[in-house]
Amino acid sequence: FHFVAQHRLLNFADFARDIEKGDSFAIVYEQHFRGGEKVADGPILAAKFTNDGKMYQAIRYTTPDGKSEFYTPEGSSLRKPFLRNPVDSAVISSKFDPHRKHPILSTIRAHRGVDYAADIGTPIKATGDGHIIFRGKKNGYGNTLIIQHDKRRSTLYAHMQKFAKYTRTGRKVRQGQIIGYVGKSGWATGPHLHYEFRVDGMHVDPLKLQHAYAQVPEELQNDFLAKTKMLLTQLDNPPQAGSILAL
Repeated sequence: FHFVAQHRLLNFADFARDIEKGDSFAIVYEQHFRGGEKVADGPILAAKFTNDGKMYQAIRYTTPDGKSEFYTPEGSSLRKPFLRNPVDSAVISSKFDPHRKHPILSTIRAHRGVDYAADIGTPIKATGDGHIIFRGKKNGYGNTLIIQHDKRRSTLYAHMQKFAKYTRTGRKVRQGQIIGYVGKSGWATGPHLHYEFRVDGMHVDPLKLQHAYAQVPEELQNDFLAKTKMLLTQLDNPPQAGSILAL
């Protein structure tokens, strides 16, 4: 289970709560050898988990341009489109509220995001893939970074102490990549991250959003099926001892 956890292949189960007697788990993964001796374990290529009589499968697929993701056999990505929280181990100090009383201005002013209270310097993660369209000071937001994820969706991160060194306007970022650090710049009563999610320019509550999982592009379907067919077969019919680890 630790090996699987290190590869972040846990989206189809909570191994702390969902495991029941009679469940089973199997993986196909690479092993690297030099001179006939094993030197390291490689990436997981496929996994199967049977929980309470229901089977879940995950297949690693690498696109022609070298990008690897885990998918279901039907081609649905197992990676969440957006992280739920941009800050680990943070406490939500203020939720999305169109009628909130501003703590500094003492007037009713819409709070169009979610605040995460955390110590100064706590890393802030990009919640989804995209590119940076703004990096700098923005009025009461203080140090702010905005990421455009696609034509419709963008996220904003405000009150930062500082930005990660490699962040620049126009730079691409990956989900989970550290983009800055919690602070209290701008209008802030204490250290926290103010996080906003916008769709077509309109603010929406990040905690209530339901995102569709990505699919293998239609033009890559044949390549996906050809590359994953053998892995699915290996899950059910191991070609040799040691190629599958069943737990």
